[in-house]
Amino acid sequence: MTGRKWRADEFCVDASVLAPRLLGQYLIHETPQGLCSGLIVETEAYGGCYDGFADDGAHSFHGLTKRTAPMFHAGGISYVYLIYGMYCCFNVVAGPEGQGQAVLIRAVEPAEGTPLMVQRRKAKKVSKNLTNGPGKLCQALAITRDQNGLDLTGDELYLAHPLRQEPFSIVQTTRINIDYAERGKHFPWRFYIKDNPYVSKL
Repeated sequence: MTGRKWRADEFCVDASVLAPRLLGQYLIHETPQGLCSGLIVETEAYGGCYDGFADDGAHSFHGLTKRTAPMFHAGGISYVYLIYGMYCCFNVVAGPEGQGQAVLIRAVEPAEGTPLMVQRRKAKKVSKNLTNGPGKLCQALAITRDQNGLDLTGDELYLAHPLRQEPFSIVQTTRINIDYAERGKHFPWRFYIKDNPYVSKL
């Protein structure tokens, strides 16, 4: 099902370049309870510039802080943060060191370890509601703040190429839930696999 792991150098491109490249790749988390994985079907890029304007929708817009420190690392580590004080969001840090860029993984299609994912989500069966959102996929894959700053080329939480890439079309549009960003809310930095049922919002 999965091929080779992603190398560190593959993450060292701008987030807006990395975000569509991550579609169709596997996000894998190995835990003592078992291995779970999902096919990435929706992403959003944060940080950097678009049309000459800095991304005011990114956590890194106001500079380096204790919270945003992982975003300023060289690409290939995780950035996990809480929303509403209870839901985790998983990001893949992108670009060279000091750039403050990351890709939010918004949705995955369940692949391996689905019984464990169903159990973690307290669901009855595999359905699109299992992983069709950043908080949902983190719960299903057991990604928490404990995984913040983790090397994504390691053996715990990592990305892998598919053995065979199935063809798909990519939809590019504006990002979700960032109305606070005066300019960034207009950046076309959300990408998803067309017609995939696990996409969070069409």
